[in-house]
Amino acid sequence: MPTLIFGGAFDPPHNEHIKALRCAVETTGAERAVILPTYYPPHKSAGFLDFATREELCRLAFSDVGCEVVVDDEEKRRSKDNFACILLAEMKRKYGDIIYLIGGDSLRDLDTWRNPEAIMKICPVAVAPRKGCGDAETQRDAALKKYGGEIILLDFLGEDVSSGRIKAKFLLGEDCDDVPAKVAEYITSHGLFRTHAAAVEKLKGMESAELYAHSVQAVMRAVDLNSRHNLRQDFDKVFLAALLHDNAKERPSADGLDVPSDSIGTPVLHQFLGAEKAARDFGITDKDILGAIRYHTTAKPDMTVLERLIYTADSTSYDREYDPIPQLRAAVDADFERGFREVLAYTYLKLKKKGGKVYPLTEDAVEFYLPELAKGESRERKTRQGAQ
Repeated sequence: MPTLIFGGAFDPPHNEHIKALRCAVETTGAERAVILPTYYPPHKSAGFLDFATREELCRLAFSDVGCEVVVDDEEKRRSKDNFACILLAEMKRKYGDIIYLIGGDSLRDLDTWRNPEAIMKICPVAVAPRKGCGDAETQRDAALKKYGGEIILLDFLGEDVSSGRIKAKFLLGEDCDDVPAKVAEYITSHGLFRTHAAAVEKLKGMESAELYAHSVQAVMRAVDLNSRHNLRQDFDKVFLAALLHDNAKERPSADGLDVPSDSIGTPVLHQFLGAEKAARDFGITDKDILGAIRYHTTAKPDMTVLERLIYTADSTSYDREYDPIPQLRAAVDADFERGFREVLAYTYLKLKKKGGKVYPLTEDAVEFYLPELAKGESRERKTRQGAQ
């Protein structure tokens, strides 16, 4: 009887993890499932919950999957070089006949893994397909042709659940039915995900219900995009920048704060004020967060990944359903960098069509990211001037 090896951040473990493992147990007849939480060394900021907490949450989450469950701390013991090709060899030595369980996103990205040929030689791989990850059968066939081995496609189609979105719900104090009741109770009773509770409550008191609802949807969009495109942006920075991006939108008083004089009285003032008030009222000192707030409306040349992320998440947030936002949202989902440029082009051309003045930073951003569009607009402007 084989042992299933199931690794992941489990930050936190959620219902789709459990459903996938149950299906794998039923399909393979495994007598044991070994859960391998990812270990992040102390000098890295990748994990939100610490290793010991995620271990305990895994014990709670996977307590009823139809077989014996072992939560193994092999990654922590090793602390480095925790590549699947190395870990699986150790798991095979330790547990004997093994099957490696992965999600549809991992099958899709198998070519990017360290030494996938070695993985396929060590043990069969069971795949739990997932919505939004492409055609699993085509991906399986391509992987078998390239690497050999055995791939078991489970009769399963997981929902496209983002652990980032789950973390965001808890941080926002919202109900979350994406995790088992035992996990939710542990999180609540141990005060987990309360890091930004004060900022959330303060913002709720500052923003109208409508604006706060937009801020929440911008958070969800930002964490989804960060996860979907593996942008590797620090979760706290993404969360806070998205949450606070409009904190000054309904508080236009400059209060003597340092903002560009040409922004006063314009729709872009709130981005500059937002950065200043995030520092003053919410104690934000991180330059990355403040920069993302400061340019979320105008954009600017040579933006950081976080700045592009917050700009794009705000423009395509889930509460915006008017055309062409759903189409732009789909473009961003397909390709983040290309989608960002499409959002910038749409915003710029919309402003031009209205006939108002385009803020200089936006003009500069278009010249930087969309030089052909900028040249075309320049030629058109010269033609109009020549005809006058």
